[in-house]
Amino acid sequence: MITAQKLDDPGFLQESDPEGMLVAVETFHRQCEDALKQGEGFSRLPTAEKVKGLCFIGMGGSGIGGDILSSLLVQESGLPVLVHKDYGLPGSVGSEALVVATSYSGNTEETLSGFEEAMARGCPILAVTSGGELGQRASRLGVPCIIVPQGMQPRAALGYLTLPAGMVLERMGLLEGFSSSSRKAMESMRRQGEGWRPDVRVEDNSAKRMAGFVDGRIPLVYGAHGPLQVAAYRWKCQFNENAKNPAYYNVLPEMNHNEMAGWEIADELKTSLVVIILADAHADARMAKKVKVTAQLLREQVAGVEVVEVEGSDPLEKLMTAVHMGDYVSVYLALLKGVDPTPVDAIARLKKKMAGGD
Repeated sequence: MITAQKLDDPGFLQESDPEGMLVAVETFHRQCEDALKQGEGFSRLPTAEKVKGLCFIGMGGSGIGGDILSSLLVQESGLPVLVHKDYGLPGSVGSEALVVATSYSGNTEETLSGFEEAMARGCPILAVTSGGELGQRASRLGVPCIIVPQGMQPRAALGYLTLPAGMVLERMGLLEGFSSSSRKAMESMRRQGEGWRPDVRVEDNSAKRMAGFVDGRIPLVYGAHGPLQVAAYRWKCQFNENAKNPAYYNVLPEMNHNEMAGWEIADELKTSLVVIILADAHADARMAKKVKVTAQLLREQVAGVEVVEVEGSDPLEKLMTAVHMGDYVSVYLALLKGVDPTPVDAIARLKKKMAGGD
């Protein structure tokens, strides 16, 4: 069994992570800086004159950017906003909805299906991709397309798949203050990330300790409604893809009205589960009490509960710093489990079978 102290061994980290996922996490704030500049310099803005709603389409690591931007727009824009993770488009999306189609590879069949449907309905479209079929179709049809750097796992390209599109939306007048919020978020990630870096020892590194807390168990990640709900979903996905670990998520306070009742479980199952709650450090008194009471009750039902107090002055800063910590935790967990955090063989096998392979 690999102990958490092995995470302090540089040789172990390098040998266990041959494709450098930990380096990608460590340098994420730099990716975000470059991505923001890309959005600032993008010249082919979709027309905003008739936009009366937005729909984000994208799957997996390519789709999380839509979740992030949607969580901000819902609070600030006053426009109806949808996130669609399926083939085609919802019936409510008409010609006055801006469709943001994101596929890192450019070959995601669900996203291509939605792109074609958006074209057929006459929607304004913004594409985000590293190339592939989506890039080719956008170029051929004259659709504004942000081309991001190639050669990364989609989940490791979160900055490129989120910030340029957010900047375009701000420049279209749809998302006020995104640039300034992004810069605060990058500074917060850089500053708080100093404590999660590989060269910070376990006893002083909350991300390494959290990985040890989860190791050998199934985490359930709960986020407070709004941006931290998106962060909880990202933690769940990163546990799945980086650590190849089952994980689930839900949102407070909604889970207090249903999932809480499902915790009357057998003793042998309780030892397999841990709960992580992403809580706003500056939440109002009612939500702060709800988090406290929920944690107290769940400690009686599972192997352990950890509450992460998320700092930040605005929703994007809180969301991105919470995401950054979760990315570290998931990679450290992968290394504790003895698995390479980069490949996602199960997903690759599914795509091969869907394409007609053996």
